[in-house]
Amino acid sequence: MDNPGERTFTSKEELREAVWEYMEIRDLVDNPRPCHGIVPNFCGAQTAAHLLTTLPEWKKARVIFTGPDISLHQVHCEALLEGKKLLVAAPCLTGFCLLNGVPADEVLAATSVEEFALYGRSVNIDPFLPRIDLYITGAVAVDKRGNRIGKGKGGIGDREDDLLVRAGLIKHDTPRITLVHDVQLFDDFSHLMRKNDRRVSIIVTPHEVWRVAVD
Repeated sequence: MDNPGERTFTSKEELREAVWEYMEIRDLVDNPRPCHGIVPNFCGAQTAAHLLTTLPEWKKARVIFTGPDISLHQVHCEALLEGKKLLVAAPCLTGFCLLNGVPADEVLAATSVEEFALYGRSVNIDPFLPRIDLYITGAVAVDKRGNRIGKGKGGIGDREDDLLVRAGLIKHDTPRITLVHDVQLFDDFSHLMRKNDRRVSIIVTPHEVWRVAVD
């Protein structure tokens, strides 16, 4: 099967299916499998998370928002181990949970999707929450212009972003970061994007960091 990055696609769904199939066939994903229909838990996600923690944006961040994707599990762990506040969206945008002050020996348990609410507290998105310094999200594919394609479940990632912007918790220039495998990084699929689709400003793979000039 050809590398998806070497093909031209006519729709987001066609691109998603190509990425999912390629990553499955090449064993580039960890459980849960198959990765179809979800943000892939790509091999090397822990390495990408460690690379993320070397960035100056991460080092100065006190409050981090992430989605619940399992590919971001190590990001959740690193944030809590460093004493950062972690705001996590529940699956399908059914709520939000704020975690901080979790003992180091309980971080692994606290960062499973099933246990977020047990170790944190459910919160509403409102201006009284702490201002978010980093917005981190998963992706099925992203290009070097910062265009991001999610799993195709109603634009949940963009809806999370919109809620946080409206509450004043993130700004236009807040770093928006995604972590992906190298094969999920494309040169350019701008022709598939809609005007209101959100873009990311930093892309982290297990091997490199791409910085994007977002208008």
